[in-house]
Amino acid sequence: MNRLRFRLLLLSIAPLVIILPVVIFASSSLLRSQIILNNLLNDYSRQALLASELLANRPDVWQNRRLAQDVLMRMAEIIPTRLLLFDPQGELIASSNSGDTLLIGTRFEFPSTNNAFSQGNIVLAQVGNDEGLLTPVRDSLNNLQGYIFLSTPFAEFTRRTTALVWILLLTGGAGLVLGIFLALGFTQDLERPIKRLSHAAYSLALGITPPQSIPEEGPQELRLLARAFNAFLERLQTLETSRKRLLANLVHELGTPLSALISAVQALRSGATNDAALRDDLLQGMDQELNRLRRLTDELAHLHDQAFGTFELHTQTINTSEWIAGFLAPWAQAAREKHQQWNVEIASVLPALNVDPDRLAQALGNIIHNAIRYTPSGGKITVQVFADGSEFHFIVADSGPGISPDEQSLIFEPFQRGSTAQRFPQGIGLGLTIARDLIHAHGGRIEIESSPGRGSRFEVILPLRTSNWNSEAQVE
Repeated sequence: MNRLRFRLLLLSIAPLVIILPVVIFASSSLLRSQIILNNLLNDYSRQALLASELLANRPDVWQNRRLAQDVLMRMAEIIPTRLLLFDPQGELIASSNSGDTLLIGTRFEFPSTNNAFSQGNIVLAQVGNDEGLLTPVRDSLNNLQGYIFLSTPFAEFTRRTTALVWILLLTGGAGLVLGIFLALGFTQDLERPIKRLSHAAYSLALGITPPQSIPEEGPQELRLLARAFNAFLERLQTLETSRKRLLANLVHELGTPLSALISAVQALRSGATNDAALRDDLLQGMDQELNRLRRLTDELAHLHDQAFGTFELHTQTINTSEWIAGFLAPWAQAAREKHQQWNVEIASVLPALNVDPDRLAQALGNIIHNAIRYTPSGGKITVQVFADGSEFHFIVADSGPGISPDEQSLIFEPFQRGSTAQRFPQGIGLGLTIARDLIHAHGGRIEIESSPGRGSRFEVILPLRTSNWNSEAQVE
């Protein structure tokens, strides 16, 4: 009984098992005793009393059998049932049924009328194979003149009621069996997808078999559950692929600067410190590789925060114009080192922003870093900063290789990079993911416009409050 199928089956057939027999027996009892039988009994009792009163005023009927036959036939026109007339000794003297001619003169044994069941000493009696009401006929002096017998359909009604009960039992039993089979079919249809889903989830949890999607079948709720499981499985497979890619990228990203650092350290230990120019070059290269490692650890820290839900912002109100000027200075130097054209267009009036300056610098820095990385020497990078009545805009446009429309929806996913970035293997594919998450954390969004061969344009949009304009900063 611990299986879902049995519980659903019991839930389906329990009402039938309990209610159906009660309904059958209650219906048969009601038909037999409460409604039809009582009504018939009352009707025939009144007819029997009427016939008894009519014959009580005809003493000549009991002396003349032919006259009794005629009277009984006329009474049969009023009382449409079989009428039998008996003398006080129980001998049949007349009948409204012509088929009883041979029975005239036959004596029958009757029950005592002292055990009457209604007024007029009417009793149920059996005459041959016929059941009916036997009523004594008495004169005005209460002397017994004879009996009149009214044939009633009680026996037939009883037989038909019994047959009806059996029909109800048979149809009810057949309905119960059919209900059980239907319930079995329905419960199997419900149990099959649930069992398949539970086995797939259990196998996935234990790693027994390779994860496989399950068919979406059954009721709408179960199809939705299967669809959710398949989406969850697809997500797990994507994460597993990303994990493998992350490990491979980490090996490469950690190996390259570590190899350079080891080589530089060995050169310094081998006497490179005696050559000032060589020493400075080695130290500068080591500093670059260490910065590269720091960016890598920052990206991994962000990935950890995103996975474990510990990502937080420490907001403060900043003078936007001064902050932007200080933020863009080192990136301008990085662009000039790659011989790129660096253009900056900043609005003369910018509102104060309530942001986490370090996190915002990280987000905007990742976007500018991508632009510098993928723009070739001699290319152009343009930065625009302005605000309208409700939003702050930070735009970075480059003349790099561009991004195809199919890849634009993927570049913000972890560990994903466009096909044009394959020529630039640096990084583990988290820069734009981090930028998107940080901008979203500030309540903003990132929009992209790009096409292959025509460069890319990233626009960061942050919401402004009206009060932000109360602390304006002017750039001279």
